[in-house]
Amino acid sequence: MTARLRSTVLLLCGLLCGVLGNAVQARDLLAVGTQFPRVLELDSKGQARGMAVDLLNRAAAQQGHSLRFEILPWARAQLMVEQGLADVLIGPYRSPERLSRFLFSQLPFYEDALVFYASPAKAELWRGDWSSLSGRSVGLVLGWAYGEAVEHARSKLLISNPGDVATGLRMLQRGRIELLASNERNTTPVLEALGLTQQFVPLQPPIAVQAGHFAYPRNAQGEALRLDLDRSLETLRSTGVLRELGRQWGVRVPD
Repeated sequence: MTARLRSTVLLLCGLLCGVLGNAVQARDLLAVGTQFPRVLELDSKGQARGMAVDLLNRAAAQQGHSLRFEILPWARAQLMVEQGLADVLIGPYRSPERLSRFLFSQLPFYEDALVFYASPAKAELWRGDWSSLSGRSVGLVLGWAYGEAVEHARSKLLISNPGDVATGLRMLQRGRIELLASNERNTTPVLEALGLTQQFVPLQPPIAVQAGHFAYPRNAQGEALRLDLDRSLETLRSTGVLRELGRQWGVRVPD
């Protein structure tokens, strides 16, 4: 065998090994989350759609992975990823408690302004001064992360934990709470569905601005997947795909 032929054979072997190696690493991934309007939702045929679906499909395809999506109650979706029964959790905000349970993507892919909702008659309750809320009844949706300001104020508030935004709005309607902490992306469609658009208004200033991430099991496989998808997500950000998807879906993208 000539030196040139030997070099050609070695090159082809190397390429083949690379292809086979990628094929072995490629996986059928399960991504889970809950109903996040415009980020993760179901279409009329029961198929997952939204900004996160489009973005994650692109990122996974770059790494040779395929994807399945399931929309579940938020607590169950978190538990499945924490226990390694699912590969990707869609959309969680970071918090110290969650950082101990999950590995988070390096880049956030959307952000929300968290605000208080109240009846117009109660709008004067919130002008940005937490001390003015001492002893007031506040709804915090179960399982949501609200940021440091809310955590510091917890001991002074009368807190209820509705299971979802719709339940929180009904509690507002019945006078069981005076304020509901939520975000406009999640709350606006629920207000419309319940016919409550004129009854409750978002108050300013925002409580916090929270960024949403992808999260993974805190194990070796989760770490490998995080590194893979982080590379793809960075490429999609730098090439403008992330911002374009945000524009298409009407979702705010972090600068």
